[in-house]
Amino acid sequence: MSRKGVNIYKRKDGRWEGRYKSGCSQNGKAIYKSVYAQTYNDCKNKLILIKNELNKGIRNNKVTLTVKNLFDEWLEHIAITAKSSTVNTYRIIAENHILPLMCDIPLYKVSSSFLSEIVKNKLNNGRLDGKGGLSAKTVQNIVCVLKAVFSFAEKVHNMRSPADVVPFPKCEKKDIEVLTDEEVSTIREYCENKEDYFSVMYELCLATGIRIGELCALQVSDIDFENGILTVQKTVQRVKNNDISVSGNTKVIITSPKTKSSMRKIPLPKKLVESIKAYISAHNKADGDFIFSAADNKPLDVRTVQKKFTVILKRCGVRKVKFHILRHTFATKWANANFDVKSLSEILGHSSINTTLSLYVHPSVESKRKFIDSLYAA
Repeated sequence: MSRKGVNIYKRKDGRWEGRYKSGCSQNGKAIYKSVYAQTYNDCKNKLILIKNELNKGIRNNKVTLTVKNLFDEWLEHIAITAKSSTVNTYRIIAENHILPLMCDIPLYKVSSSFLSEIVKNKLNNGRLDGKGGLSAKTVQNIVCVLKAVFSFAEKVHNMRSPADVVPFPKCEKKDIEVLTDEEVSTIREYCENKEDYFSVMYELCLATGIRIGELCALQVSDIDFENGILTVQKTVQRVKNNDISVSGNTKVIITSPKTKSSMRKIPLPKKLVESIKAYISAHNKADGDFIFSAADNKPLDVRTVQKKFTVILKRCGVRKVKFHILRHTFATKWANANFDVKSLSEILGHSSINTTLSLYVHPSVESKRKFIDSLYAA
């Protein structure tokens, strides 16, 4: 055989043969195998591919770190740049849905088929209470965490990621729920003349679409009463408590908003400014105080607000919905009025106008008919 290149030879039958070391026998002797092709370049490419695959396998076999060890490393790594609430979210997903299934398994034993089977199981029977499967959106979040942590392992431990080919479950897009005009009026009438915080909070969310956590974090100094401007620069979140010296499984923290675009200024209606001013005055609030506070001037917990909303809905005979529906109601009314979508996106604190368009801007059948009729007439 004539030779061209390292371990690549031309055979007498005209084909090219590439030899490679596939492993060792029990006595330590090298075992060689061959690949064949009609051209030198094809043979060389085949050889490169198979050597890469062998190297990946060798690298993974050397990684005896357990999945639990890997998650600890990864969470510690991302904590340098990620928000504490984000790290806590990832930790909860790992502890509830991933680690119970593979905590002590060495990384080299984790395969793509194993991870895909976990995803399938979560969709069919993944609820922690044992009552069926998780939503596609929740399982998508689990897959995101799996991909992120094994991508980290790929870079840090020089191993291939078994999560690369794990598919995301298909997530059906749900229609946005909003309050009807009648429901808005019914709740408003119930809240009128009540001396607690909820009436002002209700109107503030209906007028601005502010998120519930951002609402709870508002301080008196966040409102420019002279110019009628509300500044959103922080949010309240409940996260897992990892401090064993403090009682309770969770704790309330004040942190920066969801994204950089969530730091925003929102103009307020004059009537609402007066209502907020009156509420602050009646409750002797100072600049540094939270507008909606619990004992010791601590911000209200988002769970307290949701519970209060649920009680009011029941008393008003309105269907049970989440407080977040007020944000959807504001945004949908704005979009249906054909106001500027870019302004709406900035008011809502969306990172992209495409998010606003996909969520809230849906022309009605009549609007589409009008456009089509005008085009056809032209």
